[in-house]
Amino acid sequence: MPQGADLFIQKLAKEAGALVLKRFGKDGVHYMKSDNAWDCVTEADLKADKFIVGRIKKAYPTHGIISEEGGVHNENAEYVWIADPIDGTMNFSRGVPMFGVMIALVHKKRVMLSAIHIPATKELFFAKRGKGSYLNGKRINCSRIQTLENSVGSGSSTMNKRNAKFVGNILRAGRRKRIQLGSFFSTAVNACYVTCGRRDWMVTLHGRIWDFAPAYLILKESGCKVTDTNGSPWKFGTLEMVAANPTLHKKLLKLTKNI
Repeated sequence: MPQGADLFIQKLAKEAGALVLKRFGKDGVHYMKSDNAWDCVTEADLKADKFIVGRIKKAYPTHGIISEEGGVHNENAEYVWIADPIDGTMNFSRGVPMFGVMIALVHKKRVMLSAIHIPATKELFFAKRGKGSYLNGKRINCSRIQTLENSVGSGSSTMNKRNAKFVGNILRAGRRKRIQLGSFFSTAVNACYVTCGRRDWMVTLHGRIWDFAPAYLILKESGCKVTDTNGSPWKFGTLEMVAANPTLHKKLLKLTKNI
């Protein structure tokens, strides 16, 4: 592990979050990357990305970087930083304070560190491989609920074909089990709330590596089992995720297999 990386990533996430929060309520959409409503970019995205990338390059010049707005730098390096300057940009651009800064450090395709900062609530979620997950320095654990009945989950908000099939499974099961499903329109917030037990499970079926790598470690270190939709352990590069405590996870897979 690079010297001081655990403190560096936490400080970087908090400072980038503070930068973003200063622009909240001031920045609307700067441009669209596609015609999807969520695929927008603000000036704050660009400024935060430049800040994060610049700090990493200065502190660890031999490391690689993959960032949402800044692209790829030296991606074949032994250590690679993954960054999403604002996860939940649509929320941010519309004055909804549910968004986060996501950063992870990967070593040979293994996520070693993760930091997610939720600026509006001043909450820093941090995880170190094998050392647990923390919220503002206090150890946290995922929900211990054992049944899907009356569980509260979060997931993808885009109704594509796969997600529609999953929601259909939820609706059919919900007739008997009263399952709750929602989304904060931010993987950062969805994942963090599962990590600390505010939500019981998460199923995310689309996104990019900067959405999944930071979320993975905080979820796993909080006690969640984290897999793909068929139950195989989540690996770096997998662009879907099912997370819950092991007992609940087994039951959740009945709704996600083969979707």
